[in-house]
Amino acid sequence: MNIIKENKILLIVILFLATTLFGCMNDMEHQGNWSSPVVDEDYVYVPSDKGKIYKFSKKDGSIVNGWEFPSGENSLGSFYGEMILNDGILYGSAYGNGEGKKCQNRKCVSSLFGIDVASGASIWMEEYISINGSVVGGVVYHNNTIYVATSENDKSNDAGGYLYAIDSKSDSNKTLDELTSKILWRIPLTGEVYGAPFLDEDQEILIIGGLNGDISLIDISIDDSYDSNSLNRLILTREGEYPVISSAIKVSEDSYCHGDIKGKLKCFQLSSFQNDISEVNGFNYWGELALDGWIWSDIETYNNSYYAITLSGWLYRIDIDPDSELISILWDKELKFDGKPVAGLAPYSFRNQVLLAVPFDKDKIIIIEDGTGSTLGEYPLKNGVQSLPIVDNNLIFIIDRENNFRSYSVSDRSQIICFDLNDMKGCD
Repeated sequence: MNIIKENKILLIVILFLATTLFGCMNDMEHQGNWSSPVVDEDYVYVPSDKGKIYKFSKKDGSIVNGWEFPSGENSLGSFYGEMILNDGILYGSAYGNGEGKKCQNRKCVSSLFGIDVASGASIWMEEYISINGSVVGGVVYHNNTIYVATSENDKSNDAGGYLYAIDSKSDSNKTLDELTSKILWRIPLTGEVYGAPFLDEDQEILIIGGLNGDISLIDISIDDSYDSNSLNRLILTREGEYPVISSAIKVSEDSYCHGDIKGKLKCFQLSSFQNDISEVNGFNYWGELALDGWIWSDIETYNNSYYAITLSGWLYRIDIDPDSELISILWDKELKFDGKPVAGLAPYSFRNQVLLAVPFDKDKIIIIEDGTGSTLGEYPLKNGVQSLPIVDNNLIFIIDRENNFRSYSVSDRSQIICFDLNDMKGCD
C-alpha cells in the first residue's frame, strides 16, 4: 500500500472541525431515519423512524398488511444510508445500541439486511447481520457481494473504520460451510467513514473518503491472488486536509471528483493506470473549485450535468471537463429556508425540463429548474423533511420529520398519500 502525503492543516483547526462535525453526527444519531423510500414497478418500501420497513402500493397508497421487517417487536434502530433493490432483494443497513434502540452514546452496532420483497422475509438464516460500529453511508452491491464502510467504536487500535465485504446470496441452497462465512473479508481504514463508498463497476474499484480527509482506493475484483491476504486489496491511500463525507463521482474513464467540508470540490486522475488497477500508484489532482459551505451530501450527476448543495444552503450547477481539466460554476443560488439541506438534492425530468427537488430538514421541499436556478414552486411541509425525495412515474415520495410517509403528484403537487408510521394509520 502506498501512502501519499499532503501538508496537514494546523492541529487546532482540525480539532475545531472535528468537534463541530461530531456535534452534527450526534444530532443524526438522535433523530434517525435519513434513508429514502425505495420503489419498484408496483410498490414502495419505506423505512420508519421506529426501526422498521413497510411496503406500500404505488397504485392506491395502501399499506401491504402483514409485510414488515423486522417482524414482531424487533427493531433495527435508525436508518441513514440509502437502501438498494437488486433482483427482488432489498439490501440496506441500520444502526442502534444492539437491542433495537437508537444509539445515544456512539457505541453503535450496525444491522445489515437482505429482504425478499415478495415475502418480507430475510434471505439469510438470521434476520440481519450484526457489525460493530456505525454504517452511515449505506450499502454498495456488486457481483453478489455487498460492501459497507464503518466508523469504528474501538479507538484503541489504529483503524478509524473498516470496509466489509459480505456475501449477499440467499442461504436457501448453501452448504453448512458456506453458512458460516457471511463476512468474506474486511480491511481497516485509517479514518472513520460516514459517506457511502463510490463503486466504479467498470474498473471494479471502490473509492472511500474518511473523516480524517483520506481517500482510499480498493480493488474489489474477483482475484485469487487476494485470497491469502485481503489487505492487499487496499491499493493506495492519499492523505487529505479536510473530512470527506459526500461520495466521489466519476467524470471520465480514469478521473473522479469529491468534495470536503472545507467546501472544496477536487478532481483527480488515477496515475500509471492502463488495464491493471494494481498498477495505480497515485492520484494526480488536476482541478479544484471552492464552494460556499460544507459539501456534506452527494454531488448529483444527471444528463451529463453536475449539481451540488452545501450545508449553508448554496446550490450550484457545475461544469466539469476532464479533457480540458477545467471546473466551473454555471450558476449558483443561495436558498434561505429553515434548517439545513442535509439530505442533498434529487434531479428529475418533467415535461422535457430538468428539475431539482431540494429538501430542508426543518422546512419544505423547493423545486428549482436547472437552466438558470429559478425557483418554480414548493411542497410545503409543516415540520420539514427526514429523507431525500424519490421521484418515480410522476410521483414524489418523502418521509417528513413527524415520521409520516407522503407522496405528491409532480404535475400539480397535490398530496396522494399520507400515512403516519408512528400510529400506523392514515393522516392529513
